[in-house]
Amino acid sequence: MNRFKTTTGWGCAPRPLGWVCVCFSLGIVVNEYLKISFAIFSFLTALGMLLSLLTQRRRISTLFLLLAFVFLGLVYAKNYQIFSSDHVCHISYGYRQEPLLVEGVVVSDVEKRAFFKGKKTVFTLEVRRIRSPWGWKEKKGAILVNLFREEDVRYGDYLILEGKLHRPFNFSQDSSVSYRDYLYRKGITFILSVKKTGRLEVLKREQGYFIKDLSFRLKHKLRDVLKRSLPRAEAGLMQAFLLGDRYDIPPHVYELFKISGVAHIIAISGFNIGIVAYVIFIILKMFPLPRTAQYILTIVLLVLYAFLTGGQPPVVRATIMTVVFLASFILERESEPINTLSAAALILLIMNPLNLFDVGFQLSFISVLSIILFYAGFMGLFYKWLPGFKEELEEEHKPQRKDSLSRIKLNVIKFFLQSTAVSLAAYLGVVALVAYYFRLITPVVIVANLAVVPLASLIIFLGMGLLAAGLLFPSAAFAFANCIVALLNLMVAGVFFFAQIPCAYFYMQGITLWHIIGYYAVLSIFFLGIFHKHPQGNN
Repeated sequence: MNRFKTTTGWGCAPRPLGWVCVCFSLGIVVNEYLKISFAIFSFLTALGMLLSLLTQRRRISTLFLLLAFVFLGLVYAKNYQIFSSDHVCHISYGYRQEPLLVEGVVVSDVEKRAFFKGKKTVFTLEVRRIRSPWGWKEKKGAILVNLFREEDVRYGDYLILEGKLHRPFNFSQDSSVSYRDYLYRKGITFILSVKKTGRLEVLKREQGYFIKDLSFRLKHKLRDVLKRSLPRAEAGLMQAFLLGDRYDIPPHVYELFKISGVAHIIAISGFNIGIVAYVIFIILKMFPLPRTAQYILTIVLLVLYAFLTGGQPPVVRATIMTVVFLASFILERESEPINTLSAAALILLIMNPLNLFDVGFQLSFISVLSIILFYAGFMGLFYKWLPGFKEELEEEHKPQRKDSLSRIKLNVIKFFLQSTAVSLAAYLGVVALVAYYFRLITPVVIVANLAVVPLASLIIFLGMGLLAAGLLFPSAAFAFANCIVALLNLMVAGVFFFAQIPCAYFYMQGITLWHIIGYYAVLSIFFLGIFHKHPQGNN
């Protein structure tokens, strides 16, 4: 926790990457609302850079440079959204009136999802050709395929399919989350629906990339370990914890996690990857390795873990965040977590500027930023409300203090205060976004996190043991499996208990973007006026 001790005051070292990230992001946002030609903003970007170099005054030069980054973000986002004339997004309405034939290569993992009383097969297809009443046409771009039956389709298969193309539907009317926008950010503008009797023919196999194919094969082996070792519901939860697949979680269980505000633990995020990194680091500490070597090996193993889970976008995002933070420790830059967080955000925005509008991206970065800014302030307030506790804690670390019972008591209180500070800080950061996107406010999450997060950490640790045992020593997997089943049932019971607390959650309608802007403006004033006065919560 002491990593955050220098982050609450404005008097510490400058954070240039923070300002660059803010300006670059602002340009991406502006691009969504201003439809001005690409050439104009390219010129403005170059002009800003030139004026920054020519201006002698440092502040004015910095201002021109930041404006250039705003225009650069705008240009980059606009260029990212330019599709060639033969892209599938330009397909005419006539193609969508009747079923048509589509040829292409499967470029994603293939999911077998429950659908009514049967299964449906879901995957992403990179289109090569489309046939309509006007004949075959060469096309490019990705579409999502919903095949309403179970089929033996794999990554890299070259298929011919018959179905109807349509725009994605927005199923929920009480949420600001758009399924159509979600797919668009992944480069998908159409869905191909193939009926149970629709044509599907595998023309060729193994047309994808070897590395990606190997990644999916290894992921399937890990998934088979979970399904073989655990009951169905528990296996679905562990797939979410460890592999990022949530489609096998029982709907009523997912709803419990959602209304309790702890759904973040059943989606691979910075929390899950952080636990994996922590476990790896603890194991490496058993070996006589220099600290730098431990960090480097942790990074390598984290990247391998992301590879094993199929390289899904949320996993990659969380891994990049964690790797950038670990790299900053190697470079001895741990006192500037805002710069480090900004570097991770910039990497993800360069990979795909539309990540900025992804709900998971926003919640991940806002929660981490909020912890960085508010954790020390909360600890300072706690120490102010508990006179003498900080001094007693400092006395505890002196060599002559040997009262083990007192030591345990102080450490338990310290852990409780730190956990509460982290939970409060994260909640302050994300509560407005959750209300805006999901029309839901969950005050109970502040308390629920204190119980669920440590339990989830233990489950992830045991889950990694189960995967390793299932691959290397199958006969030993049952020991991990029995513990996991007991802990998962305890967690679900706990989440159910928290959901029954009066005012644990409530739905809100009419939340607009202006409400969100107002909330964060007030939060910023709160930070400057209150928490800036209590920066000394460094334990």
